[in-house]
Amino acid sequence: MVLLLYEVTSHRHARLKGLAEKLGMTVAGVSEYVKSMEAEGLVRHIAGEYRATKKGVEFLQERFRALRTFVESSSREIAIIDQTVALAAESLEEGDRVGLFMEGGMLVARRKSSPSVGVAVAKAARGDPVSVRDLEGIVELRPGKISIGRLTAKSSADALRRGLRRAKPNVVAVLEVQAKALAAKVALKSIIEFAVVPATIEAAQCGLSVLLLCPEERVAEVVAAVEEANARSEDKIPYETLSLG
Repeated sequence: MVLLLYEVTSHRHARLKGLAEKLGMTVAGVSEYVKSMEAEGLVRHIAGEYRATKKGVEFLQERFRALRTFVESSSREIAIIDQTVALAAESLEEGDRVGLFMEGGMLVARRKSSPSVGVAVAKAARGDPVSVRDLEGIVELRPGKISIGRLTAKSSADALRRGLRRAKPNVVAVLEVQAKALAAKVALKSIIEFAVVPATIEAAQCGLSVLLLCPEERVAEVVAAVEEANARSEDKIPYETLSLG
């Protein structure tokens, strides 16, 4: 439909046969499209020619803007990365062939086979950052799970401890004051306190399991954000809700 609409916007077409030849379609197929577009007010036949209406031009511009956004976003996602920096999981020598792994939310390099491999640029001791060049493949990554802890006025430190035993998170995120106060009661560490929802999603995408303490009334907002992130990614983040009331 978009290509047909572009043709009647940018070129003059008096016959369906000419449109069909231009688009590589059958005359019958073009005829059905034109009828549908005329019914929607996108195209009209006037003065012996098929022309796009004002509504049709606006429709076309909107689709082109959406296509441009998609192309720009996709181009960034498939950009070729030839070198990166990882944490040396063991002592490495310059020129060592290393595999890249996502461990605990951190990209690490070790002398081990991996779907993503490269070459150490320089010598590095265990725990030091090391540049890795000549990258091949994609880092194997399994998203971590997000457990959304529903908080009510009755939520207690004991309820939180039960939630922690069940979720076994790598990190805890706290959304709003009640969640922060409850986390303080059980002396939790590794807490996400700022940009909580996007940070939680990013942590899960890096392979960390997260317990997000969230007021009951904001649970739907968090779920919607996770679903939106999943819609943009092939690797879906598993999630669940836990009652901590």
